Amino acid sequence: MIVDYNGKRYSTENPCECSHCHKVGEPNLVIGVSHMGIHYSIWTCNWRECRLNFITRHDIMDEQLVFIGYLDGTPQSPFWPETIVSLKSKFIVTYLQSLKAENLNLDEIAGMGYRKSLEYLVKDYVISRDISLSSKIQNQKLSVVISNNFKSDKESDLKQLLERATWLGNDMTHYLKYHDNFNIDDLKQLIKLVVDEIHSITQKIYYIENIQSKYTKKSTNQP
Repeated sequence: MIVDYNGKRYSTENPCECSHCHKVGEPNLVIGVSHMGIHYSIWTCNWRECRLNFITRHDIMDEQLVFIGYLDGTPQSPFWPETIVSLKSKFIVTYLQSLKAENLNLDEIAGMGYRKSLEYLVKDYVISRDISLSSKIQNQKLSVVISNNFKSDKESDLKQLLERATWLGNDMTHYLKYHDNFNIDDLKQLIKLVVDEIHSITQKIYYIENIQSKYTKKSTNQP
């Protein structure tokens, strides 16, 4: 991409990824405009199943164009194991909305959204194990749900991860912040660890319960 601004010519590489579908390719430049040291450009994705327009921002500084980021689009979703998808929880959609807000530098809103997504995940996971708890759990504080429903030894790590994710999530939601040395990236990492731990526990239970020994031990009491 070549940009003329204030009598000077700048050049930089074209974006190679669509901010909507995240396919790598060569998008088509639609139009570009420079104003007060900032260059905005609109591109069209070349992938046949997308073809959407997206906007990029470059800052004109130190005799060069510096790519700042995309001004629209959808952040790429993390991989969700089937264990999590099958919960049919609002966790995923809330997490993705939070991710989009974060991508737009709306970090205060994003932090609250991640905290909300965690609550959906925990409550829907507990309800999936015992549907009779549904009406009771929906009105309980997240900390109470965690304290009352993760008591087994096999869930010790999960419980501790959930507690810490809740603490950081509350920091994103409440007026006072108690864990200044941790940020939104740490909260996201904790949520990922929680997802992985839930998936691991669920898979372990499934295979232990459904694969039983088919071997018959030889009798040792033969004459």
